[in-house]
Amino acid sequence: MIFLKLNENTDFNELCKIICPDKIGQKIMQKKIKIHFIYIKNIRTVAANILKQDALRVGAELVTHKEVVTAGISHSNALLMATCEQIEKLIKKEAMQDFGLKNLALFLQKQFIKPKKPKLMAVLNINKDSFNPKSRTDEKHFQSRLEELLELKPEFIDIGAVSSRPGSVYCGVKEEFKRLKKSLDLIYAQNYYKKAIFSLDSFDEYSLEYALNKGFGLINDISGLKNENLAKLACQYKAKYCLMHMQNEPYNMQDNPHYEDVLDELTQFFTQKLEILHKYGVKESILDVGIGFGKSAWHNMILIKHLGHFLQFDKPLLIGASRKSVINAYFKSKVEERLPASLYLHLKAFENGASIIRTHDLYEHKQMFKLQSIMQELSL
Repeated sequence: MIFLKLNENTDFNELCKIICPDKIGQKIMQKKIKIHFIYIKNIRTVAANILKQDALRVGAELVTHKEVVTAGISHSNALLMATCEQIEKLIKKEAMQDFGLKNLALFLQKQFIKPKKPKLMAVLNINKDSFNPKSRTDEKHFQSRLEELLELKPEFIDIGAVSSRPGSVYCGVKEEFKRLKKSLDLIYAQNYYKKAIFSLDSFDEYSLEYALNKGFGLINDISGLKNENLAKLACQYKAKYCLMHMQNEPYNMQDNPHYEDVLDELTQFFTQKLEILHKYGVKESILDVGIGFGKSAWHNMILIKHLGHFLQFDKPLLIGASRKSVINAYFKSKVEERLPASLYLHLKAFENGASIIRTHDLYEHKQMFKLQSIMQELSL
């Protein structure tokens, strides 16, 4: 016999191709290979004791405050640790319980499905003040820069003409359209829009409708749907809509950002805004937690680490941490020195559930994710 200690992230199904187990047995065992952590805030003591017993009966575990068992406190935070198989059993049990446990059953029923491969969104800014000079171009060099990006075959290309860096002030509707018009016309005239999904990074209704008429397929709205007419546009043109969270406005979004619980507050935000998008008939929406937009460095890291929480909405998740100040907060660096950390944050974001990675460094990300996919496909 030979013994090999394998990486815990090795693909179970790929290993089974070598081992050739019974198919039914493989399906049953697959539900036992991973422990899921469900953090429960402020659960009533009576509910915690019921859930504890139910969890133990199915082989799972619930971690609670030490005084829960004696009813010495009225509420506790808790951590449910269970496999997929155990969760399926708990759903049936808690659906019949009171004390709020029916809501837990509904939450456990949600699918948290991670993407198999990431899609890349390249950034091209037609302005002089975006925070990363490498992302900028002008009318004279726009076409050549665009063709360089298209050669690398990104799934998305995000065009912007207005900086949203911390402290920036909006240039105005007329100025934004003036910067954009010739480039949007070129994209349409040269049929570039057929080679990738083009998005416009804007919250201006006029510029966005013009872009949609020029073959663009995505509205990238950093304002968080403050103008509901943008949802109407997305529906009218059958375009995708990217919903991003931002606290305050670009000019003041970094003024002492405060959240009671950043994960919970963004959950409420997406829940409310998705209802609006649904009301207007938007078919395809993308969620962006807004790395750097009114969050501290710690908030940004928490959002990337626990990004899988937002898979509950069954929508593609977009992450754009490219060369942002969160890197400088933990490792002093200039914008041009932040490629390694950008790659790391984006790799972790994908591993944690991101479907779309928005980057200023398309070539380097293509290379990284190619090797990541090869590694992922290895059976041993």
